[in-house]
Amino acid sequence: MTTPVECVILDIPNGLRLNLLGLIVEIARVRIVADRAGLLGQLLAALTCGGASAADSLEAMARMIRETEAA
Repeated sequence: MTTPVECVILDIPNGLRLNLLGLIVEIARVRIVADRAGLLGQLLAALTCGGASAADSLEAMARMIRETEAA
């Protein structure tokens, strides 16, 4: 089995500075990566990085879960 390609959902390399009504919040680099081995990571990767074939796969998984719950 091959290792899946990394799916970067959000990447802000220069960080972020927010002024929230006088409260200044500075965050260094922000990077969110979906781990396709986990259920949530697989869902997010399918929605953001997968394209049409991933959407079909996601729909098939949802159908299987619905059938299992109905049984």
